[in-house]
Amino acid sequence: MTHEDETLAAYEGIAPRYDELNAGTDTTGLVARYVEMVGRYRPGGRRLLDAGCGTGRSSVAFRERGFEVTGYDLSPAMVAAARRRPGAEGIRFLVGRLQQPPPGLTGFDAVTCVDVPMTYLTSEDRLCQAMAAARDQLTEGGVLVFDMNTIGYYRRVFGAPTVVDRGDRYVAWFAESPPIEADTVVVTRFDLFERSGTTWRRVSMRHVQRHHSDRTVRRAAERAGLRVVATRGLVETSAREPADEESHDRILYVARRPA
Repeated sequence: MTHEDETLAAYEGIAPRYDELNAGTDTTGLVARYVEMVGRYRPGGRRLLDAGCGTGRSSVAFRERGFEVTGYDLSPAMVAAARRRPGAEGIRFLVGRLQQPPPGLTGFDAVTCVDVPMTYLTSEDRLCQAMAAARDQLTEGGVLVFDMNTIGYYRRVFGAPTVVDRGDRYVAWFAESPPIEADTVVVTRFDLFERSGTTWRRVSMRHVQRHHSDRTVRRAAERAGLRVVATRGLVETSAREPADEESHDRILYVARRPA
């Protein structure tokens, strides 16, 4: 099984519960940071492609901000959930991979990858392929906006086993691949335990991601025909400058297709 197949299996299995389990995620706040960057680096652009859209939370948030949105995702089950989402009426949702997107997606002012879908591209070549696909989806001068986990975040969050106990439900996660180093694959296991009457139900997932350093991201973008024009550090959904790999949670990138 390839890394992408393992990712697909994980999200296919959790799709019916994904929104419930991620109810605390501030998607609206994160999308606001994206909108700020699109407004600054592609002012006036309204056609937006939400790549790796998951269950459509970010897609609906973008449309509420006035964008004309199309979304696609690797997982058919996640796309099915996106199509059922309240407020998603009229948004076109498709199935496709970041480096092999659905055909015919062109002419967008912005391509967004919200909540680190690009971390699942486990080599620089795959990252470059996804960026090249985004370049072809953009108009001249259009922007690709995406976030990446920092090495500091991986070490803080996955460096030691963690358990969150919520009574009838608890979640445990840890890295299977210590030590966590820059520009390497990070394999994390998530175990969800839920009480059902007198018994417990367990759902296990492995997520295979890769830390991509700033140097790697910029090199991949250049190879793909894009130019990184801005970065911001993110701590939860708060933007910081300059971006820092150790203290911030993520780095938000803006890469432009040259005119």
